[in-house]
Amino acid sequence: MRQSGIAAMLAALLWGTGAVACDLPANAAATEQEIATWINAERGAEGLGPLRLSPALEAAAAAHACGMAARNDLSHKGFSARLRKAGYRASTAVENVGRTKGVAVTAAARMWRNSPGHRDNILNRKIREMGVAVATDGTSVWYVFIGGASG
Repeated sequence: MRQSGIAAMLAALLWGTGAVACDLPANAAATEQEIATWINAERGAEGLGPLRLSPALEAAAAAHACGMAARNDLSHKGFSARLRKAGYRASTAVENVGRTKGVAVTAAARMWRNSPGHRDNILNRKIREMGVAVATDGTSVWYVFIGGASG
Protein backbone atom coordinates (compact mmCIF):
# COMPACT_ATOMS: atom_id res chain seq x y z
CA MET A 1 0.00 0.00 0.00
CA ARG A 2 1.11 3.54 -0.60
CA GLN A 3 0.24 6.79 1.10
CA SER A 4 -0.34 9.44 -1.56
CA GLY A 5 -1.42 10.00 -5.11
CA ILE A 6 -2.39 13.24 -6.80
CA ALA A 7 -6.08 13.01 -5.94
CA ALA A 8 -5.31 12.14 -2.32
CA MET A 9 -2.91 15.09 -2.10
CA LEU A 10 -5.55 17.42 -3.56
CA ALA A 11 -8.06 16.05 -1.09
CA ALA A 12 -5.61 16.60 1.75
CA LEU A 13 -5.25 20.25 0.72
CA LEU A 14 -9.03 20.66 0.62
CA TRP A 15 -9.97 18.73 3.75
CA GLY A 16 -6.85 18.87 5.90
CA THR A 17 -4.30 16.08 6.08
CA GLY A 18 -5.81 14.22 9.04
CA ALA A 19 -9.26 13.91 7.50
CA VAL A 20 -8.22 12.11 4.34
CA ALA A 21 -4.92 10.45 5.13
CA CYS A 22 -5.45 6.86 4.15
CA ASP A 23 -3.88 3.91 2.47
CA LEU A 24 -4.19 3.46 -1.25
CA PRO A 25 -3.74 0.16 -3.03
CA ALA A 26 -0.24 -0.15 -4.49
CA ASN A 27 -1.73 0.15 -7.96
CA ALA A 28 -4.25 2.91 -7.15
CA ALA A 29 -3.48 5.13 -10.16
CA ALA A 30 -3.75 2.21 -12.58
CA THR A 31 -6.95 1.00 -10.89
CA GLU A 32 -8.52 4.45 -11.11
CA GLN A 33 -7.52 4.72 -14.78
CA GLU A 34 -8.98 1.27 -15.48
CA ILE A 35 -12.29 2.31 -13.91
CA ALA A 36 -12.35 5.59 -15.86
CA THR A 37 -11.61 3.71 -19.10
CA TRP A 38 -14.37 1.20 -18.35
CA ILE A 39 -16.87 4.00 -17.64
CA ASN A 40 -16.06 5.68 -20.94
CA ALA A 41 -16.32 2.35 -22.78
CA GLU A 42 -19.76 1.77 -21.26
CA ARG A 43 -20.81 5.25 -22.36
CA GLY A 44 -19.37 4.74 -25.83
CA ALA A 45 -21.27 1.48 -26.26
CA GLU A 46 -24.47 3.49 -25.70
CA GLY A 47 -23.50 6.26 -28.12
CA LEU A 48 -22.53 8.72 -25.37
CA GLY A 49 -19.40 10.85 -25.34
CA PRO A 50 -16.49 10.19 -22.99
CA LEU A 51 -16.14 11.97 -19.68
CA ARG A 52 -13.01 14.01 -19.00
CA LEU A 53 -11.26 13.89 -15.64
CA SER A 54 -11.95 16.78 -13.28
CA PRO A 55 -9.37 17.57 -10.56
CA ALA A 56 -12.14 18.87 -8.28
CA LEU A 57 -14.26 15.73 -8.72
CA GLU A 58 -11.17 13.54 -8.24
CA ALA A 59 -10.42 15.36 -4.97
CA ALA A 60 -14.01 14.91 -3.77
CA ALA A 61 -13.94 11.23 -4.77
CA ALA A 62 -10.59 10.67 -3.01
CA ALA A 63 -11.80 12.32 0.19
CA HIS A 64 -14.92 10.16 0.20
CA ALA A 65 -13.08 6.90 -0.59
CA CYS A 66 -10.63 7.59 2.24
CA GLY A 67 -13.41 8.58 4.61
CA MET A 68 -15.47 5.48 3.88
CA ALA A 69 -12.41 3.26 4.37
CA ALA A 70 -11.57 4.96 7.68
CA ARG A 71 -15.15 4.67 8.97
CA ASN A 72 -15.93 1.28 7.37
CA ASP A 73 -19.12 2.93 6.10
CA LEU A 74 -20.36 2.60 2.52
CA SER A 75 -22.59 5.63 1.98
CA HIS A 76 -23.50 8.70 -0.05
CA LYS A 77 -23.81 10.90 3.06
CA GLY A 78 -22.61 14.45 2.52
CA PHE A 79 -22.45 14.27 -1.28
CA SER A 80 -23.48 17.87 -1.94
CA ALA A 81 -21.20 19.15 0.82
CA ARG A 82 -18.22 17.25 -0.67
CA LEU A 83 -18.81 18.87 -4.04
CA ARG A 84 -19.05 22.34 -2.48
CA LYS A 85 -15.92 21.76 -0.41
CA ALA A 86 -14.04 20.74 -3.56
CA GLY A 87 -15.19 23.97 -5.21
CA TYR A 88 -17.31 22.15 -7.78
CA ARG A 89 -20.45 24.04 -8.78
CA ALA A 90 -22.61 21.30 -10.26
CA SER A 91 -25.60 21.75 -12.48
CA THR A 92 -25.82 17.94 -12.43
CA ALA A 93 -23.91 15.44 -10.29
CA VAL A 94 -24.09 11.70 -9.62
CA GLU A 95 -22.14 9.33 -7.41
CA ASN A 96 -21.46 5.60 -7.30
CA VAL A 97 -19.69 3.91 -4.40
CA GLY A 98 -18.64 0.33 -3.91
CA ARG A 99 -16.45 -2.02 -1.91
CA THR A 100 -14.70 -5.27 -2.77
CA LYS A 101 -12.29 -7.55 -0.95
CA GLY A 102 -8.94 -6.65 -2.48
CA VAL A 103 -8.57 -4.83 -5.80
CA ALA A 104 -11.24 -6.21 -8.11
CA VAL A 105 -12.13 -3.70 -10.82
CA THR A 106 -14.18 -6.28 -12.72
CA ALA A 107 -16.25 -6.96 -9.59
CA ALA A 108 -16.82 -3.24 -9.00
CA ALA A 109 -17.74 -2.75 -12.66
CA ARG A 110 -20.12 -5.71 -12.52
CA MET A 111 -21.83 -4.27 -9.41
CA TRP A 112 -22.36 -0.92 -11.10
CA ARG A 113 -23.39 -2.44 -14.45
CA ASN A 114 -25.97 -4.75 -12.84
CA SER A 115 -27.53 -2.08 -10.62
CA PRO A 116 -30.03 0.02 -12.61
CA GLY A 117 -29.42 3.15 -10.52
CA HIS A 118 -25.63 2.91 -10.73
CA ARG A 119 -25.75 2.16 -14.46
CA ASP A 120 -28.04 5.15 -14.98
CA ASN A 121 -25.44 7.32 -13.23
CA ILE A 122 -22.68 6.11 -15.56
CA LEU A 123 -24.90 6.66 -18.61
CA ASN A 124 -26.28 10.01 -17.46
CA ARG A 125 -26.51 12.20 -20.58
CA LYS A 126 -26.06 15.43 -18.63
CA ILE A 127 -22.64 14.73 -17.09
CA ARG A 128 -19.45 15.79 -18.88
CA GLU A 129 -16.65 15.05 -16.43
CA MET A 130 -15.72 12.64 -13.68
CA GLY A 131 -13.57 11.88 -10.71
CA VAL A 132 -12.61 8.34 -9.72
CA ALA A 133 -10.82 7.25 -6.56
CA VAL A 134 -9.95 4.14 -4.59
CA ALA A 135 -8.78 3.62 -1.02
CA THR A 136 -8.15 0.62 1.18
CA ASP A 137 -8.51 -0.28 4.83
CA GLY A 138 -6.06 -3.15 4.38
CA THR A 139 -8.77 -5.71 3.57
CA SER A 140 -11.37 -4.02 1.39
CA VAL A 141 -10.97 -1.61 -1.49
CA TRP A 142 -13.42 1.29 -1.56
CA TYR A 143 -14.40 2.80 -4.94
CA VAL A 144 -15.97 6.16 -5.76
CA PHE A 145 -17.11 7.53 -9.11
CA ILE A 146 -18.49 11.05 -9.27
CA GLY A 147 -19.87 12.37 -12.54
CA GLY A 148 -20.87 15.96 -13.04
CA ALA A 149 -21.52 18.93 -15.23
CA SER A 150 -20.48 22.30 -13.85
CA GLY A 151 -22.62 25.30 -14.19
